[in-house]
Amino acid sequence: MAVYYYRGKNLKGEILHGVYETQSETDIVELLRKNGFYPVTIKKHPFYSFLYFLGEISLNKKYNELAFFCRQMSGMLEVGMPVMDCLAVLCQQSSHPGLARTFKKMMRDLNRGFTLSEAFKNQPGIFPDILVYAVETGEISGKLEDILKKLAVYFETIAKYRQRFKTSMIYPAFLGLISIAVYYFLSYTLMPLYSNMFAQAGIYLPVPTQIFIAITVNSKGLAISLTLIIISILLIQHRFRQNSKKAYKIDKFLLNMPVLGLLIKNNNAANFCRILGILLSSGIPLIKAIELAEKNMSNYVFKLDLRVARENIKKGETLASSLKTSSFPIFMLRMLQTGIESGRLDEILFKTADFYDNEVNALQQRVLALVEPLAILLMSIIIGFTVISAVLPMFRMYTTF
Repeated sequence: MAVYYYRGKNLKGEILHGVYETQSETDIVELLRKNGFYPVTIKKHPFYSFLYFLGEISLNKKYNELAFFCRQMSGMLEVGMPVMDCLAVLCQQSSHPGLARTFKKMMRDLNRGFTLSEAFKNQPGIFPDILVYAVETGEISGKLEDILKKLAVYFETIAKYRQRFKTSMIYPAFLGLISIAVYYFLSYTLMPLYSNMFAQAGIYLPVPTQIFIAITVNSKGLAISLTLIIISILLIQHRFRQNSKKAYKIDKFLLNMPVLGLLIKNNNAANFCRILGILLSSGIPLIKAIELAEKNMSNYVFKLDLRVARENIKKGETLASSLKTSSFPIFMLRMLQTGIESGRLDEILFKTADFYDNEVNALQQRVLALVEPLAILLMSIIIGFTVISAVLPMFRMYTTF
């Protein structure tokens, strides 16, 4: 998919222009002609997407907002409210000016004769592909409300797990802040006083205190070095991600790790089954559904597996057999085979997604349960070392004098 800038004109001299996300210029030409315009300018430019995003809000990873949007849209459409009125309501209640502008642009496109899915595509990068294509299929099949409900459940599930993780990290983060506060309080108030007193008395400071003071003196340099190391690691990782072979090696390594690997595998299995179930029940062809599911995989190993599966399906293989050499769990593949044989693939995909969602949740809770005691242990070590470094000089001074 690429972002194009287009400019069209009709027989009345009216000008229509904007940006559109599509695979080729032909789609834009057909879209303009469908609405009574002939193309004047169509340009593909990577910088257009950057310029477009300035001042706008992207909902690509904002799962709470996406769930809210889908839930409200499905509810309003279910009671018979026109699409234009639905967008007007969403525009009025939106607290973000960028998102309100997006809804206004979509309303303008609908007034010009565009469909809802075309209005979505006219806002490249704002909405995820799964939402755009599901809406397009829902318009054709007449099941838009049902599809939006399923998408709402999907986005709510992701948002719930992310929120649960953030909540679980509050207490360890709080302990970490306390440790840092105690360290800085003692290092910049008590330790300088000890250093001066012992220097004047000609007494050597205890070794732990010397280490503590050395760390304090070099703390700025250490902080800068640590920051540079973290930035370097992130830049190297980003660069590796641009290279498919290196990204595959990194993700393969992560997948083979004891606990993290299982978490990644189950999470991608749940994600794949949920997305595929939504798309297939919406009427999207299997090949296209797998392509969209591939884009939503968080691990490059599974992306490659789905890419290979698409090619195998084109050669006549079934969904289950095309994934038999993949890294997906065997249980998931057996469930897919059962769904195909019984003719209830959509239903079984949702059940399998629920199963792996529960597995991910249980494993995540077990991992996070270890974080709290580890955080307490780390805080105890930091504060303990800090207190010992502060108390030892007092004992030495007492014994000396």
